[in-house]
Amino acid sequence: MRRFLTAALLAAGAILALTMAADAHSLVQFSDPPDGARLAHAPSAVLIMFTEAPDPKLSRVQILDTSGRQVAGGPVSPVRGARTTVAIALPPLGDGVYTVSWRTVSATDGHAATGAFAFAVGAQPLPPIPLAIPPPAAPPSPLGVTGRWGLDAGYGLLLGGAWVDLLALQDFSLAVLLVVGGGDVLALIGALMVAEAARENAGVDWSLFLSTSLARGMELVVLPILAAGLAALAAWRLQGNRRRVALGICAVLGAVAMLANAAMSHAAASPLAWLMIPAHWLHVMSYAVWIGGLAAVLIGIRGLPTVDKARAVGRFSRVAGFAFAAMILTGVIRGIDEVGSWSNATNRWRYVRLGVAGIPRLRWVSRGELALAAGIMVAAAFLTTLPPPSFAQAAAAQNLPHVVVEGVDYGTAVRVKLDVAPGYPGLNRFAVTVRDYKTGGPVSGARLFLLFDLPARPEIGESVLELRGLGEGIYSAEGTRLSLAGKWTVTVVVETASTSYDAVLPIKTTPQP
Repeated sequence: MRRFLTAALLAAGAILALTMAADAHSLVQFSDPPDGARLAHAPSAVLIMFTEAPDPKLSRVQILDTSGRQVAGGPVSPVRGARTTVAIALPPLGDGVYTVSWRTVSATDGHAATGAFAFAVGAQPLPPIPLAIPPPAAPPSPLGVTGRWGLDAGYGLLLGGAWVDLLALQDFSLAVLLVVGGGDVLALIGALMVAEAARENAGVDWSLFLSTSLARGMELVVLPILAAGLAALAAWRLQGNRRRVALGICAVLGAVAMLANAAMSHAAASPLAWLMIPAHWLHVMSYAVWIGGLAAVLIGIRGLPTVDKARAVGRFSRVAGFAFAAMILTGVIRGIDEVGSWSNATNRWRYVRLGVAGIPRLRWVSRGELALAAGIMVAAAFLTTLPPPSFAQAAAAQNLPHVVVEGVDYGTAVRVKLDVAPGYPGLNRFAVTVRDYKTGGPVSGARLFLLFDLPARPEIGESVLELRGLGEGIYSAEGTRLSLAGKWTVTVVVETASTSYDAVLPIKTTPQP
């Protein structure tokens, strides 16, 4: 019982960790105007930066006045150079409070998210600005959960069966080839179900959905799966070395489909995407080689125990050990030693060393692992439809007070707006919007610095903070330069290729209430 529990925990850790990087939701990370801002003049557009790149064709933004009337809305426009940022133009707005209601569909995996924030326009006394309360996550789509399970299970049977039939078994097994074909069909059905769930979440018809980046990404998953199915069919019809070549092509195409799936996961939105995408790919392949291969080898060694079957188990165990090590090295299974997984590896090795006599016991333990793995994959598929906690926390953290000041440079060439949140002494997020004073167009591609000076405390000296460009004239950084309560002078320095501009802005910080 203890050995079975250890195997259960190991399989659980592997499959749950496999799907951890697949979560992706587009939640608000930054907006201009920010949530709760009070502006002297109405903005000409609303810009929203999300934690994930939204699909502009499937995402919508509405601007509502206090009566609930829509004053602007519709599809959003992508911001060049900032794939996670979208914009929507505004008509002239009068004084009042306006609510920005948004609904996004992630461009990577089709997950939908909704939310709202508000800002005020006008110097006159205004009613309170409503707080943006993060909406509850949309309930997981049963179709999407089922499709995700089918896709992951199909990957395992496709790659696991192909390598076992090609390398582990002494002779070609038609039964294992049927496992490969069944995995291919299961993965294809799962991918189509995931696509249909994404289309339903977006609320569009197939003609529009097929023109989106999400659909193009799904095509990159489906095409290798179809090609792998043809290779498996060819392996069934061919003989000798040609059959082995066809099986090898089938395995490679399955790996290509997994790479395309990794490129559509949350790993693609990471700042370290160049590292996270290959890591996620290795996670999926390691799982397929291990769990999918385990299912295939059980099919291949059915019947009376023989020496050839014992040797096949030995070959499988060696490869599965490398797959297990790969998952450790990529950090997928955290705390694996704490759940006793190494004793499970010892038990498996002991059964392998028993040779023919160990096959019945190995079958019993392995079937338990597969049964538990199938159940945990359902939970994992369910979890991938929920927003990652890191994204939810990042979005909730945006609901902070803001200090917003505006000004122009000495030569009235640029207008700058500085947004500081939360505006208390300590760590703050600084966002600066720079626009041409005459045309109102964004000033992008510049280097931007903030110089901080506290006149009442000259002994503190001046400090500098460089901001990074986000596109569309928006620059942002975090820092602790406003370290004391008081009246600060903040100089915004905008350096372009030809000249530089300085705008001096006052900022008053008060102790956090």
